[in-house]
Amino acid sequence: MIPRRPTKRGARSAGHPTLRRHGLAAVAFALGLVVLPGLASAQARHATRAPAPAANLEPQVAALAAEIRGAREDLAAIRVEMGGLTSRLDEGNATGGAVKGIAEPMREEVRGLYVETSNVRSEIARLAETYAANTEALAKGRYVLTLLLVATVALQLIILAVLMRR
Repeated sequence: MIPRRPTKRGARSAGHPTLRRHGLAAVAFALGLVVLPGLASAQARHATRAPAPAANLEPQVAALAAEIRGAREDLAAIRVEMGGLTSRLDEGNATGGAVKGIAEPMREEVRGLYVETSNVRSEIARLAETYAANTEALAKGRYVLTLLLVATVALQLIILAVLMRR
């Protein structure tokens, strides 16, 4: 039970059980006066809206039957096309398998060619280094030979000068 606040003597509070009962009864009565007539009129409107049965439904039924026949024919055509697509899909899968059978060896061959190309490039780089070293050695040899030739010519000139003075 809800505790009540103390009130002045003789005054009735809103929480008094007698008032609550009478207040609820009054609210229920007012709702009954407002809601019940609305429900009755809604039921009456719903009852008057019922469609009247059509006198001649045969053309509509025939049109509907023709549509159903057309849909069945379309469905049968689609099933036939699906069968053709299935066979084409199988052919495509077989062709894809054949392509994979060719592609794998070619891929391995390309890998081998890549390795060979890499080896050739490294050989070319090594030969370029050797060529540079040999060119440098040849240049040094030419320099030494030129110095030797100059020294020989100088010695011959000295010997010729000594012989001429005597």
